[in-house]
Amino acid sequence: MKAIVVVDQNWAIGKGNSLLAHLPGDLKYFKEKTLGKVVAMGRQTLESFPGGKPLPERTNIVLTTNEDYPAACEICCSKDQLFQCLADYDPEDVFIIGGEQVYREFLP
Repeated sequence: MKAIVVVDQNWAIGKGNSLLAHLPGDLKYFKEKTLGKVVAMGRQTLESFPGGKPLPERTNIVLTTNEDYPAACEICCSKDQLFQCLADYDPEDVFIIGGEQVYREFLP
């Protein structure tokens, strides 16, 4: 399992549920690395995508406390449940993509 994130010089990753900057090279790299893979994220990260829709051509797994969250992706309501979901995938194919709370949960 890997984390993929862009940070600024102060280790900030975003503001107002948006990226700090939209850098074409970084977005291209993110797409190349995650296409066909599993991306795990928090609810707010999903909602920050255009239309709040999952990323295409990837398995999207969302960590949220709302068991009834209406999303076209796999929903996990706890860190333990997320680990159970991720156990079905090759760890080399799993990317943690945010947000802050999710990164903190997965840091050693």
